[in-house]
Amino acid sequence: MDISERDQQDILDAEHAALEKQLSSLHTTELAEILMASKNDTERLKIISAMPDEQVGETLLELPERMQESVLSKLNASEIESVVEHLDSDDAADILQSVSAEIAEQVISGLDPEDRRGIETLMLHDEESAGGLMQAELFKVRDDWKARKVLKVLRRWGQTIENLNYIYAVNQHDRLTGVIQLHTLLFCNLDDEVWRIADADFPRVSVDEDQEEVARMFEKYDKLALPVVDKHGVLVGRITADDIIDVVHEEATEDMFRLAGLSDQDDLSEPVGITAYRRGIWLTFNLITAILASVVISQFEATLQQIVALAVLMPIVASMGGIAGTQTLTVMVRGIALGRITFSNAKRTLLREVSVSLVTGLGFALLIGVIARFWFPAYGNTLGLIIAAAIMLNLIAAGLAGALIPLTLQRLDIDPALASGTILTTVTDVVGFLAFLGLATVFLL
Repeated sequence: MDISERDQQDILDAEHAALEKQLSSLHTTELAEILMASKNDTERLKIISAMPDEQVGETLLELPERMQESVLSKLNASEIESVVEHLDSDDAADILQSVSAEIAEQVISGLDPEDRRGIETLMLHDEESAGGLMQAELFKVRDDWKARKVLKVLRRWGQTIENLNYIYAVNQHDRLTGVIQLHTLLFCNLDDEVWRIADADFPRVSVDEDQEEVARMFEKYDKLALPVVDKHGVLVGRITADDIIDVVHEEATEDMFRLAGLSDQDDLSEPVGITAYRRGIWLTFNLITAILASVVISQFEATLQQIVALAVLMPIVASMGGIAGTQTLTVMVRGIALGRITFSNAKRTLLREVSVSLVTGLGFALLIGVIARFWFPAYGNTLGLIIAAAIMLNLIAAGLAGALIPLTLQRLDIDPALASGTILTTVTDVVGFLAFLGLATVFLL
């Protein structure tokens, strides 16, 4: 549902009681749209004050990070406490990590002891690890119980846990020994012991595992939730599929931003100065590489003065190499992010990309050669052959660079999406200009 400017103004002008009535029927994503469309935090706070208490936290989590932090900074400890008490532990931890340490401490101290322990544990872990993603709420039973007892306890306490798809079996030391799917429990013999019906090979993740690896495990095993264990195998939480959807979205957005030379924190709600500074860093780096390409061109100044046609055709050589390289680069970076391209299969992937470059290079070299021959007939076939050779060389270089650059950066423990694009552009520009102008200098002068 899109909120028009007129609807937005009607909502803001409404009396508080009427505003509460209007907002109560909206979904959290629609409430977030209203907050994002508001002019400032004053308007946002007015809307938040009229929201149902149980929806405030979920709505704030839908906001861009900077906007969320700005709104939360205007709330006091008691107001934030009323927000987090309606959230699962993982979402509550996310909210508390967006406020000052002093406020977070006040909020945590006011929570129930059980909730406090769960949230404090989650906040000890890195936000981008399994421990930072997991939630403490889960349903676990002893593996020596009988199915009859599990069903009895489940009926009494299970309704308090959202997304209850699995039951986790632990031993006397709280170590995970298996997982029971609900349909297995429903149709088993009631006198069966838990360890007999639990899946001991059910996949699990380590609490320190990076969130990208966790996402790959969800894709590989196709589960609705995965248990999280510490280094001793003790069950400490679970990660549900809805949280992984957010991770996949964040990681894909981060890679897309970085391939474009943007910070992964580039946010439409940030001040202009901060955004300009972050983008300016990469533009400066790009300027330096552009100057390098210009230096190459300057070495052939005499050639360009005598043969103006070269200046007309130069952008074609650089552009074709840049686009071809970007295609290879995009495939490689995404493949590395998904774990499909590793050093063990890198050689095969490299040969494939070079082969593709050879085929496309040959095809477009012939096409551009024919076009150049008829565009500048005064130079005969020579100019056509020169640009065809330059295109061929540049597309091969683009394929090699597009594959090797991200692999090299990964080997150096640098995010392949971070600097690959700028380095690739430099390679294709330098190789393209050097090949085209160098061959022209040799064969046309």
